[in-house]
Amino acid sequence: MDRQTSNAVALQALAPVLAQALRQRGLGHVVLLARLVQHWCTIAGPQLAAVTQPDSIRARVLFVTVRDAIWLQQVIFYQAQLLENMRRILGDVPITKLHFTLAMSAPQRSVCPAPQEGLEPLPLTVAEVQQVQESTAGIADPELREAVQRAWQRAWQARRWGV
Repeated sequence: MDRQTSNAVALQALAPVLAQALRQRGLGHVVLLARLVQHWCTIAGPQLAAVTQPDSIRARVLFVTVRDAIWLQQVIFYQAQLLENMRRILGDVPITKLHFTLAMSAPQRSVCPAPQEGLEPLPLTVAEVQQVQESTAGIADPELREAVQRAWQRAWQARRWGV
């Protein structure tokens, strides 16, 4: 076994000890937050994970930062699904609510592996396109209308990723 491999094995063995020490000192939320960050791509799905990131835990509430205002409005509708996915993937977690806030810093990096080349989101169905157009027809500003349409399209596509 080379030195780098033995260091990796030693660090792996240290992780449960560190987690237990943090829990004993009343810092179990730090351990939970680390697990959430580690599994966020699976919990949120690749599309939502690209625009959101777990930030902190306070009083059984997970605070999640969202990259832009349009997504901030959309992710609120995914709270129940995210909580369900969290419990399915991590087991019984003490999180009862999610609170979404707009990120104030530079754009976040995605925590998900890069998608394979050639994979594109599935196109919207005719009914979905029609619903997007009808829902945004009353927006007079063409730039705003287009931005809202893109957000709707992303939301429909995110549903296909199982989020």
